[in-house]
Amino acid sequence: MLDLIKNELNIYKDEAEKIARERDEHFLTTFFNQLHEEKFDDETIFNEFKNPDMQYSYIEAQKAYIRLGTSELETILSNLLVDRAKEKQRSLLQIALAEAITVVPMLLPEQLDILALSFRLRYTKSLIVNNFDSFFKYLETSIIPHVDDSQIKESLFQHLVYTKAGSIDIVEIGLEKIFAHTYGGLFLSGYTPEELGDFPNKYPDLFTHCLQFPNKLQINAISYEQLTKILDTKDDMPLDDKKYLQEHFEQNLLSEQEINNFICDRMPNCKKLFNYWEKSNIKYLSLTSVGIVLGANRCKQISGDTFNLNIWI
Repeated sequence: MLDLIKNELNIYKDEAEKIARERDEHFLTTFFNQLHEEKFDDETIFNEFKNPDMQYSYIEAQKAYIRLGTSELETILSNLLVDRAKEKQRSLLQIALAEAITVVPMLLPEQLDILALSFRLRYTKSLIVNNFDSFFKYLETSIIPHVDDSQIKESLFQHLVYTKAGSIDIVEIGLEKIFAHTYGGLFLSGYTPEELGDFPNKYPDLFTHCLQFPNKLQINAISYEQLTKILDTKDDMPLDDKKYLQEHFEQNLLSEQEINNFICDRMPNCKKLFNYWEKSNIKYLSLTSVGIVLGANRCKQISGDTFNLNIWI
């Protein structure tokens, strides 16, 4: 019996070694092809690999792919290594990229989607969103693909905390509040011309037809943050007028329930997004630098969008 088991194990060992060599060669080819696509020449690649830290990061990625061999893992590990090769100076981003390479093999695709969803909604703002069409296109292409409301498990979030990709806060952040903060200009109830007095005549560029109620006027900004930046450029505007516009932007927002109803009525597919946000711990999730790196790379993997991680790290 023992001899039989030993013989079988030797067969499995030979097969495992063959698979490991094939995965090793495949991953190396994929990585070098991607480096060349990013305009790395051979000399630059060889110089970068003289760095022991870069070698260590590659070996960690290599081991992970040899062990697991999934296409998702190959893509994100290759992306992380390319980003690591670009970050030549020792920095927090370089450290976070190297750490992310060791963390990603411990995560499932649905956990990477959690990080991507949190990163997209809580840490970024789409610059293409300026009306309803662009907003709903953004939701359809960049948000909904990361939502799986059948995977509402507390253990997924517990493990994210264990891997130091994120932490669970005490205070929740509602999805409606996020949309109101980031794209509030889409969710203003508007004013009648009489309610605004002489302001539309004094500052015609700061007002437009209300998106929600076209017979009214609204302040012409996609968010409170953008409005503040616009007002900062108007040196000749009285401070009281700036304060008036800022206050009326915030006070004119639809209620959270009205925002929810509007989005779900226009795009029923978003009901699963709100359901997932409400029933899971994602509303409590804050990302670490490693979580941001992994979330951004998962977004790139799904939608092709790229991010300058120096903004956050």
